[in-house]
Amino acid sequence: MDTEKAILSALYTHITNDSQLDTVCSGVRLGLIWTPKDETFPYLVHRLTAYADDSGIVQRADYFLDLWDYGDSATKIYSMRERAVALLDKACIVQNGEGYAVIQSDEEMSGNLIFARLRLASFGLIPEDVDKIWHYSMTFSMRFTRSLSEITNLT
Repeated sequence: MDTEKAILSALYTHITNDSQLDTVCSGVRLGLIWTPKDETFPYLVHRLTAYADDSGIVQRADYFLDLWDYGDSATKIYSMRERAVALLDKACIVQNGEGYAVIQSDEEMSGNLIFARLRLASFGLIPEDVDKIWHYSMTFSMRFTRSLSEITNLT
């Protein structure tokens, strides 16, 4: 599996399988860049932008997660934001059998090699032209390696 697909797949699985976010959203709907037309609110959209770097094995990327809701207040969007930050800020992606998994704490590491690390870099509400539509955007900075065979552990 190529690096971008591995990262996005691990993040997709981690976010969509979270029971607390599922409760807040009444079912997690996460799209890649776009969502289907007339998607049910609330929903999330994610994407990854990697930066070319020939200086070594550690690469940089930005992971974007956008939250969307429709309602009279921002209460739900802030609940979604709170859970997304808990899931992703300071998280690591490690090899898990044949694939990759996102873990949130050093206690879960169990000697696994770290494939990527995420840190919350920027966040905030984005004004929308349509009344009662709430759009919250987050950017997570990421360091990753293109191949686990290139590393013993990222620090």
